[in-house]
Amino acid sequence: MAMAMTRNKLLILSFSCVFLGIGILSLLPPSSGIELGEHDKWNHFIAYLMLALNWCLIKNTRGIFFLGILICICYGLSLEYLQGFVPGRVPSWLDALANVGGVLTGFVLKVSVNRLR
Repeated sequence: MAMAMTRNKLLILSFSCVFLGIGILSLLPPSSGIELGEHDKWNHFIAYLMLALNWCLIKNTRGIFFLGILICICYGLSLEYLQGFVPGRVPSWLDALANVGGVLTGFVLKVSVNRLR
């Protein structure tokens, strides 16, 4: 029991780090010097896939699981909107779509793996 609680706390820490990392990288001005490469949409997709998978690994109830989908999607859409207020950044519907796609893919992967067990 104690091992499960420790594991869950580590997963919550991991989710929090990914959550904060995405937020920081999304709202940094382009002049910050951090270059993320040319594959912008893939970067968005993979970041939100990791966010969703981290949420899925946390031991939670069915209701909290589905709340996680909503939280991750709203977070991605909110950050895209907020980028409009950062000098040198513009919000992108394609980035938002990549964010949502990553979240949904993560949750579908988790559900699929659970059904295979």
